[in-house]
Amino acid sequence: VSGNTVTAQVDHFTMFAVMVAVQEPALTDIAGHWAFDSINKLLATGCIGGYPDGTFRPDHHITRAEFITALVKAFGLEQKEGKSFTDTAGHWAEEYIATAAACGIVNGYDGGNFGPDELITREQMAVIIVKAAKIAPAAENPSFDDSDSISGWAAEAVNTAAGSGIMKGYPDNTIRPQGNATRAEAVTVIIDALNISPSNS
Repeated sequence: VSGNTVTAQVDHFTMFAVMVAVQEPALTDIAGHWAFDSINKLLATGCIGGYPDGTFRPDHHITRAEFITALVKAFGLEQKEGKSFTDTAGHWAEEYIATAAACGIVNGYDGGNFGPDELITREQMAVIIVKAAKIAPAAENPSFDDSDSISGWAAEAVNTAAGSGIMKGYPDNTIRPQGNATRAEAVTVIIDALNISPSNS
């Protein structure tokens, strides 16, 4: 093999096919990252992937559609026809969102839309992961300096996710429920939930 040329010595004339094994490039931006192990675990399952340029972009934010897709794949949820949202018809993640809705994991917003391309907040992620993993409410609620900023509808789920160790707070003792989740945080939440989910025991 030299450049784009393959040379071979043969003992008869016929048509030959050259098969090329393409090795996926190693991701260039996860070495040393705090979520390195979780990222590699979920990558190995094919539930999430990197980008064509060989990066994973662990600290970039993740959309609601991207998170739901990774979660449905990771939990091995059978695709079902679920609630029809006004803004998911024809969307690349339509089937995954419908499956999550059919399983009672997501409800969408008032008005019938889902917001698939919106960035997912940490409290939204907590509600979804607790439902998917069927985690029982935590015996004790962790105390965070910004607990008052958790929306009422998400309070139990955030406390459950944090109390069970699925969702981690930050070094400044905040949980930042209204903040947008990163790809690394999303991957870690899914991996940790799989480890303690009763349905996976």
